[in-house]
Amino acid sequence: MIRALKQMWAQAAASPSATKQHDVALAVAALMTEVMRMDGEADAAERAHIVGRLEQRFGLDTTAVHRLIEDAGRETEEALDLHQFTSVVVKSFTTEERIQILADLWQVAMADGYVDPYEEQLLRRIAELMGLHHSQFIRAKISAGADKING
Repeated sequence: MIRALKQMWAQAAASPSATKQHDVALAVAALMTEVMRMDGEADAAERAHIVGRLEQRFGLDTTAVHRLIEDAGRETEEALDLHQFTSVVVKSFTTEERIQILADLWQVAMADGYVDPYEEQLLRRIAELMGLHHSQFIRAKISAGADKING
């Protein structure tokens, strides 16, 4: 076990950018996973959307994305709040990129054809934590097409 920890630390020290990239991907995956779970169901369409967006945004293969989603699920279950994930997003992305991430989150919420009020409430909270104004929240919603689903 100690050998495994030493190896993990050595790898992290050797490639800090790879570790940072993983942390960023994990934070985005965690937010997506929370949105997927918010309505009480882990819908297959929502999960498929998460896989596609993570593959595209981070250039990961399907196996790596599925592992990332599982890690994100565990992280969100242990997390006290969303700040640990949104703070990584704020530090790693520009405002425009954060708006696009919020649009991706809207698309996760609407992948099952219905945006649950709890999902919308969570998206509002995430937008606030990512430092986005209400107008940017609405822009992301419109960009995702969520304004056309149940109001």
